[in-house]
Amino acid sequence: MRTGIVLITTGLLTACAWTQMRDVPPGHWAYQAIRELVRLRILEGFPDGEFKPNREVSRAEFAQAIARAYRVVEERIRQLEARLNQQAPADPTTQPASPERQVQELQQAARELQQLRSAVENLQRLAQEFEPEMSQLAISMRDLRRDLADLEARIRREERRKQRLTGDMTLAVFGTHSYDGRSAYTLNGNAINPSGKFLQSVGVLHELGLNIDMPINEQVDAKATFIVGNYLPYTREGTRLADSLRLNKNAYTVGATDVTLWEAYLTAPLDLFGTRVQAQVGRVPLKLTPYTFQRIEPDYYLDFERYRDRAHRADGALLSAAFGNLNAQVFLLSSYGIRSNTTRFFPIYFANHNASVSAPADQLAGLRLDYQFHITEYPVRLGATYFAAGVGRNRTFDHLNNTVRTDVNRVDVLGFDLSSRFSEIDVRFEYAVSILLRGDNRVVGGRNKAFDLSTSYRFNERWDALIGYREIEPYFVAPGNWGRIGYLYNPSDIKGTYLSSTYQVNNALTLRLTADFYTGAAKLPFNRGYQGSDRLRRVMLEASYRYTPRWRFHLTYEYVGWEINSLALNNQRGKPEWNYLTLRAAYDLGENIEFNLLYQYINTDGKGVALLSGGPNPAGNRAGVFATNLGYKF
Repeated sequence: MRTGIVLITTGLLTACAWTQMRDVPPGHWAYQAIRELVRLRILEGFPDGEFKPNREVSRAEFAQAIARAYRVVEERIRQLEARLNQQAPADPTTQPASPERQVQELQQAARELQQLRSAVENLQRLAQEFEPEMSQLAISMRDLRRDLADLEARIRREERRKQRLTGDMTLAVFGTHSYDGRSAYTLNGNAINPSGKFLQSVGVLHELGLNIDMPINEQVDAKATFIVGNYLPYTREGTRLADSLRLNKNAYTVGATDVTLWEAYLTAPLDLFGTRVQAQVGRVPLKLTPYTFQRIEPDYYLDFERYRDRAHRADGALLSAAFGNLNAQVFLLSSYGIRSNTTRFFPIYFANHNASVSAPADQLAGLRLDYQFHITEYPVRLGATYFAAGVGRNRTFDHLNNTVRTDVNRVDVLGFDLSSRFSEIDVRFEYAVSILLRGDNRVVGGRNKAFDLSTSYRFNERWDALIGYREIEPYFVAPGNWGRIGYLYNPSDIKGTYLSSTYQVNNALTLRLTADFYTGAAKLPFNRGYQGSDRLRRVMLEASYRYTPRWRFHLTYEYVGWEINSLALNNQRGKPEWNYLTLRAAYDLGENIEFNLLYQYINTDGKGVALLSGGPNPAGNRAGVFATNLGYKF
């Protein structure tokens, strides 16, 4: 018989219980289940503060412990049901909660339901050897699962009954100025007016967003977001920031107010060949993995929340189905028919920071597979992605200033990713390749791969760290989002390590360090691509501080430095340096209203390498950016 694990009680504080796990080694067979149940406030240890997972206990003791945990979960289900009953009281004289409050309660109930389901799964794992004893105690995990399913069905029905209309309004001001008549490029890759006038380039931006989320009938849901404003026209080609060296770096100008449909789709179940399929049809969001398909963040300075989810929007259909532990998604999308002043925000470009296909994809079709399983006690998730994109006729693929091949009209992207958790270590691996074709013939089929391997570890509740290694070949142009260095998105033609570490000093102060150390990939001739003698370093320090419940501050310093010893950058050598110092402040004005302020000082110097000058003047560029948002959600 296996050794005993824990004594289970009903009164528990998660923080206290977590510290009690000090005597449960990460390699112990029950560690993962104990860790999750402690987090959900189901478990605590012996009176002396330890779990004693290797102490011999009788089967009866262990069955009693499982029974107590069962009753904890059962009581929480009853409490959740009672809260739902309070939303729509049977007594007609009792005033029900407001519609907004009811929606918030349903969302919270759905989150708690997910936690309870996780608790039941972990209890079942721990109790699988003790079914005879549990049956004598009249304990049935099957009954608990049935209660959870009934509660889930009720929450789903209640959510469908609520016709939800929500929205947001944002007013923003963005401006730049120079120091001593010296310009610079912002982190959005735009030039700053060198006049030195503080109020010369101020833009006032506004946006109203209306979100509709409502049931059409018992099975079909509708969701849509309409936008009225001038922010999207202002951002211009928000999806092409990866092609930073070729991006038009003119300063932003405020355009006319426009109306656009950001997303709008129906969700409905379908029965196809005996399989239940969930279909989304309309203008849908799609996000896959960092190296295959994710949209770049469009704006560093202004906080428009809806645009930070890294999902592309396109017209078409997504079909999703589950086959046991295998989840499959098929998609067929097009961005060609989107026409308005916001057109440049929607296109899907294939690009890295120094190479691109010169026109966006018109159509996209592909498949995403996701399979989850366990190796002993460790969870593993294996994913695979394939899609083909039509990029149109008579278009070219460029690398820096050298044309590699013309007449590309299709790009295929193939990717694999793997993630797992071993004790307290999270491991992730991703590999992807992008192939440029003319018809069925490869135009660029070499030096077009990328892979990334990273591990992260949580030392304690306050401190975690991540370290990784990546290689990005020069012709890898999949429309993913794998990083930013200064205003350059998706660095390529490099290989090296990166790391990050976050430490929570106290409840108010959090510190974060990010660093990258790369050398050239040496995949191209010495006068066309980075070589092994070329180096790139980046260090970013961040501090987040909550001064009061209403005031929050965030301070960031970023340094980027090159050592260019080859002839890859127009035969120019040097050691360019970029420096960014940014202060953000946020003030909570009340329920659903927030005011944000930002100021950034930029000091860059190409030191003889014009392409890496960080501005129009190779001898040095200095400037400042200020921005502010006032946002309201309703």
